[in-house]
Parts: sequence; C-alpha cells; structure tokens
Amino acid sequence: MMLRLMTALRRRWRAHRALAQARQDSRRRLQSRPVRRVLVVCYGNIYRSPFAAVGLRQQLPADVEVRSSGFHRTAERSSPDRHVQMSREYGVELAGHRSATLTAQDLQWADVVVFMDRHNFGRLDELEVPADKLLWLGAFGEGDVEIRDPYELDDAHAQLVLQQLVAATQGLAAGIIQVNGERQRVPE
Repeated sequence: MMLRLMTALRRRWRAHRALAQARQDSRRRLQSRPVRRVLVVCYGNIYRSPFAAVGLRQQLPADVEVRSSGFHRTAERSSPDRHVQMSREYGVELAGHRSATLTAQDLQWADVVVFMDRHNFGRLDELEVPADKLLWLGAFGEGDVEIRDPYELDDAHAQLVLQQLVAATQGLAAGIIQVNGERQRVPE
C-alpha cells in the first residue's frame, strides 16, 4: 500500500515538474534534431490528436509523416458527429477517421511524440518513452500548455479547444519546418 502511494506521488510530482517546464523543454527538444515522423496522441484518439494530425499533414511537407493514436483500449471508434462538424469549420475533415490504440511500435517509429495534457504525459512516462521525444502540443501556441479534452465540454468550450489546437498546430508545424530546413543547410 505504501509503495503504491509513493509511486503515485512520484508520478504526480514528475507530471507537475514536466508541466512547469513544458514550454521551454518542448521547444528545446524540437530544435535538437530533424523531424520526419510525428506521432500525435491523446486519450481517446477521437478529438484532439486526429484534429492536430490532420492539421500537421496539411501544413508540413510530404516527407514528414504524421500519425495519431490514443490510450483508449477500443480502436476503430469514429469522431463524434458534433466534433466532425466543428472541425470542418477549421478545414479539418474527420468524417473518415477511426481511432487507433497506441502501440510500442508507434513509439519506436516516432521521432517525436506530441501530446495534450498531464494525463497523457503520465501515461507516456509510465511507458518510459524517452523524454527527448516528448513534446507538449500546447507549448507551441499561446496560453495554457495543457489542451483540455473536449469530450464532455459544451460547444462554446469545445470551440475554444479547437482554436487552441489550431494555434498550437501552426506553431509546431512552423517549428518542424524551421528545424528541418536548418538541418538540411549544413555549412560546408
């Protein structure tokens, strides 16, 4: 019992520390190497991560691969109709999206793993994903670093989440383009 409590407290402390340093650590990690494979994750892979993945695909060159997945045990779930409709307002089509469950192979494939909140961080930390691969998506936008799950939010608050996703995705895409371009221009 005591060991379980200590483990839980240690995880909370690690998540709190990671959140406090999320913006600077994520930006520093992005600058450390070229990015060719991006994995975007959230809990269910029906709202945030597929939206961000589509947005990144629209903005990044074709040589950068983007996938999305989630921690939910059930795969092949579709995005809720309400979210599909709201996403269209931002030029993101999710009608054909089906959720995927995160695998060890996904984590090995990825150059970077982009995630939404401290709960995602905790799960990735438990899976011992190397810290230098982890990027908080919200670190590339304005405002809060955590991007809330809109699953139970009303339309007005879900729209705010989508706006946050758009800004953060644009910031991340610009950062990837910049670092990949700089890495290609190696001085002679």
